Amino acid sequence: MWTDSFFIVAVLVGVVGFFYSNLGLGGGQLYVPIMDLFFVSLAMKEIVPLSLCFAFVTMASATYSHSRKGLVDFQLGSLLALGGLVGVAVGVLFTTTVDEVLVKIGFASLLLIVATKMMHDMYRAEREEGSALDDVGAKRRLAGVGVSVLTGFLVGSFGIGGGVVSVPLIIYVFRFDTRKAIGTSALVGAILTPAAFIAYALREGVTIHYDLAIALTPIIFVMALIGSTWGLKKLKTRAVRTIFTGGVYLAAMEMVYSLLTQ
Repeated sequence: MWTDSFFIVAVLVGVVGFFYSNLGLGGGQLYVPIMDLFFVSLAMKEIVPLSLCFAFVTMASATYSHSRKGLVDFQLGSLLALGGLVGVAVGVLFTTTVDEVLVKIGFASLLLIVATKMMHDMYRAEREEGSALDDVGAKRRLAGVGVSVLTGFLVGSFGIGGGVVSVPLIIYVFRFDTRKAIGTSALVGAILTPAAFIAYALREGVTIHYDLAIALTPIIFVMALIGSTWGLKKLKTRAVRTIFTGGVYLAAMEMVYSLLTQ
């Protein structure tokens, strides 16, 4: 892995961190396919923990940048993360026990569904309405916690930050504007990703490639911090959503290609 492929991966994951820190996503939608394509000797259960490291620094930097603008709801984010911890444990068990083909099929399906949903909503151009958690009824809070369990499952099973679920959840259920939903989602991911990584590290039969994590994580952290700071100043909401959907479709195509050629 310490060949030209490493340097290609370093450039690509740095670019992903730069843009995805603006989306409330950990970037695992692309980190995983990139490593699957270039680090061919790694199994999914080895790739996922690496992606969790990358997703953590991406979402931590996004949380920091968005919180400076008042775009993080710490009360809601903490509540959703609490429910997500349950899903994390189930997700780790899923990836480390089922056949790798099933993991890849599930991942590719998730990407296609989420990207299609976000593109549909983007072109419907629905008006966004802001609200505070105090304005949300008990049923919505319960629904939010329920979906956050799914978010945790996706974090634990696929090595993503969970924003593919938590961003739409916060927008549609809690009626937050997109930017605040992104900031709050980043907080959720920053809590759940290290929890999932620890679960993998403690599980027998899982190899953690700490050398790759140590080499690549600082690159992503710097690029994500720069990207989220720049994006809050320069990128409009529609541009952010367009980047998101395009990147997710690209990742889905790579994962389908991997399934067809293995």
